[in-house]
Parts: sequence; structure tokens; C-alpha cells
Amino acid sequence: MKNAIRDIIAQAEKMRNAYFWSPPQNAAGRRNYEQYNSREKIEWVDGRDTYTAEYIVDCSCRNIYAHGEYTKNGKKTTLTAIKNSLKRLEATASAA
Repeated sequence: MKNAIRDIIAQAEKMRNAYFWSPPQNAAGRRNYEQYNSREKIEWVDGRDTYTAEYIVDCSCRNIYAHGEYTKNGKKTTLTAIKNSLKRLEATASAA
């Protein structure tokens, strides 16, 4: 689970300025790029809180649109909250 969370965080940081990048030139290349760079939704429990994280990449002919969807107990949250949850999970794993 922690590896999947790390992967979503890394992808979000990598794709931070993706809007300014050039997308693939043909439709098949764009769909392949979307599939390769998107991350499936995951869910985990941290203490009493339930988190979900997903990273979505969409390409148009001229732009790349990348965004994360993060929730804490069913309400929107930020990437920072996801990073902090990962830190807590790693701290409890090393303490045990």
C-alpha cells in the first residue's frame, strides 16, 4: 500500500507542469500516454481516517491535463495531507 501511495505522490510531482508539455501527435499515442501516466484509485486507513488517492491524466490535441483526486473521510483534501498520512504510516511501521 505504501508503495502505491509513494507512486501517486511521485507521479503528481513529476506531472506538476504537464500543461506546458507537448502531447503525443496522434490519438492512439495520447490514449496510451494517458493510460501509462494515470494511477488507479487506492484506499487506506490511517488511524481513524480513511484516505483515497487517484491521479488522472488527460490529453487533448494541444495540452496535457493532469490532476490528483484526494479524499479524507469522503471529503476533498490536498496532496500535502496524503504526504503527511504516508509519513505517519511509515513512522508506525518503523516503530513496530
